[in-house]
Amino acid sequence: MPVSEPSQGASLFLCITFFPSERMATAVLRLVSSFCGMVLDDANVSSRFYMAAHELAENITKYSTGPRVSLELVMEEAESSCVLKIRARNEASPERLREVERRLFALKTASDPVKHYDDLISETAMLEGVSGLGLARVRAEGGLDVDYKIEGNELTITAHAPVERWRAD
Repeated sequence: MPVSEPSQGASLFLCITFFPSERMATAVLRLVSSFCGMVLDDANVSSRFYMAAHELAENITKYSTGPRVSLELVMEEAESSCVLKIRARNEASPERLREVERRLFALKTASDPVKHYDDLISETAMLEGVSGLGLARVRAEGGLDVDYKIEGNELTITAHAPVERWRAD
């Protein structure tokens, strides 16, 4: 899994690559929480990005078929705005990639993210062991946009939203 390079507009960039385990994901999430609390002035915005990181970290560790996964935090600044991005990468089986692409396409193209989330809750309420709600929650409850890219057997999911300028203190 290649390591990403920060974009030209990145003022902050953090990339953590780790082996896919729940224990490692928990440690990485503590770092993400500290990072968000340190650079964002708004506790509500910080908690929304933490929730997104939690859902992404859970997915990449649970469904990875490769020896490593990665989670990146990127703050991109333009002249009048900032965007915070959380990007998750892992390798997955062809079957899992087809399923996640179907779900992510539906999520990305849903005109009403909250209705889409509510519909998923109803559809999966009686299914045991599978919900598929995490990324829909990121978009509906967190208000973050979700993008994805599949290259070969590698899946990249990015959750992002505009934020106030980051704290420099």
